[in-house]
Amino acid sequence: MPGELDAADTALMIQVLERLLNDDTFLDDEIKKEIKQYDNDGNLKIDRTEFQTMLNSYLGTISEDESSELFDDIDKDRSGYIEINELKRVLRNQIMLELDRLKLENGM
Repeated sequence: MPGELDAADTALMIQVLERLLNDDTFLDDEIKKEIKQYDNDGNLKIDRTEFQTMLNSYLGTISEDESSELFDDIDKDRSGYIEINELKRVLRNQIMLELDRLKLENGM
């Protein structure tokens, strides 16, 4: 079926995801680039207003309540900002979920 990965593609995807998880600097440059795109005050942190703008650009219109709830989930240190390490943690968690899913689906 179109869009499905064959065994070789799946193995390569698993290998790439595992390498990303083992690299302490993984995606740092990409995360900084995304932050800079929405960081109006240049502090390399995302405040609630900037986060709302970011979400709207990726997901379409999202309610302020939904945005606020997600912001609070990501802002673990309760600084009032989402910082690079917090975004990185979210991305790592998503990569681990995808890696687990691929392994489970492929009997690994």
